[in-house]
Amino acid sequence: MDEVASNGRRWQAPTPCPASTVLLGNPVVRAGEQRPEDLEAAALLRAFGSGNAALLASQAALDSTGDQVVERYHAAQAAIDAIDRFVSRERVVEARRAEQTVTQSHANDGAENLRRRVLPKWAVWVVLALAAVFDVAFVANVVQRIFGAGPSEIVYYIAYLPGIGMALCLLAAGQSLAEHLFRHRVRVTRARRRGPLNPWLLLRRALWHWRPEEQTRQEHDLPWPRLAGPVILAVLTVSVLAAGAYVRSTQAKSFAALVSFQPVFVGLLVLLSVSAIAVKVLSHNPYADRAKEVAKDITDLEEQAKELTDAGRSELVAHRKAWNNLKSAIASAEGEAVRVVEEECARILDDRGRRGAEGPIRLPLTVLRWPEDGTEPSAEPVLPALRLDILQHAREVAAQHDPQSLQKAFDTLVAALHQQFRPVTAGTR
Repeated sequence: MDEVASNGRRWQAPTPCPASTVLLGNPVVRAGEQRPEDLEAAALLRAFGSGNAALLASQAALDSTGDQVVERYHAAQAAIDAIDRFVSRERVVEARRAEQTVTQSHANDGAENLRRRVLPKWAVWVVLALAAVFDVAFVANVVQRIFGAGPSEIVYYIAYLPGIGMALCLLAAGQSLAEHLFRHRVRVTRARRRGPLNPWLLLRRALWHWRPEEQTRQEHDLPWPRLAGPVILAVLTVSVLAAGAYVRSTQAKSFAALVSFQPVFVGLLVLLSVSAIAVKVLSHNPYADRAKEVAKDITDLEEQAKELTDAGRSELVAHRKAWNNLKSAIASAEGEAVRVVEEECARILDDRGRRGAEGPIRLPLTVLRWPEDGTEPSAEPVLPALRLDILQHAREVAAQHDPQSLQKAFDTLVAALHQQFRPVTAGTR
């Protein structure tokens, strides 16, 4: 306010200068005034920071998921390699070729198929076991009576050894006789020509001229039959058992009324031994054994192939699930970071709409580019952005372990395996 000084002049108190909007050529904002563009820039910077923090936080989960993808990839590759080794060994091809050979070899057998067994194999062992038990007990009883040994003497138990030997001789005689009789029967039935035969020729062939003419055989035919040895062994075995039966029947003094039936008793024991040999002869059929063996090989290979392919499919499914989880984690991490920034942009746009402001969202603040390894810091300013390069390693893992390559290799090997199970044509390997 104005006052009158002692010299008579009027004095006016100093007043503050009006606020200037220019300071050293730059605009100056009045105290307490907020610039919307600065608030928007700060909000965007915070949004980018939150997005990058989310990307960094997802790195551990991405690494763990990527490790699972690599592990499942190698497991699936190992399963595919197992199928590859199985196909490369061509065991299926060999088994199918063997099966086809057996089928072709017996294509002209007619109604009497040589692969058809007259008696099942288990019947042989049942009859041989019963005959062996009876022979062991019978021969042991005869030896015990001859030596007059009682249960308190060691000879009483040693007497079972000859019976065991007779049982083994019976088994050997049946086996050898069955083999050579089968060879002889097959050769006779497959012969296309038969010469005349009379008692004189039969006697001469039996005693002197056994093989009147030269014989030939194919490479894959059964070996030549040699019946002399097996017949002699069988006759000797049965004769010894018959002699033992005769000795035992003569010792049965308490059955004097049955003395006249001694030949019947001997015949019964001989019949038991002969029946055991006959059952072995009737059941012996190497063609049936070979056909069963080939069929079993095919069945076993089919089961092995199924196990390998099922294991491969399981590993492929497990790998694809892990790979899908990795891709989902990558998309989720990227989407979460983008969502944070987009939501902040949407909030700014909503605020602009309420204020009636126009114009695009700008980010005037800049930061210096962070120096890379081995380079000098750059003063070139860049706008803040999402660090999506953090996901690059996870993307590379997903690209390098794509399940499509495994699936293609698996499908190729399975197709080759199925091809091996198909009938083998002539000239194929």
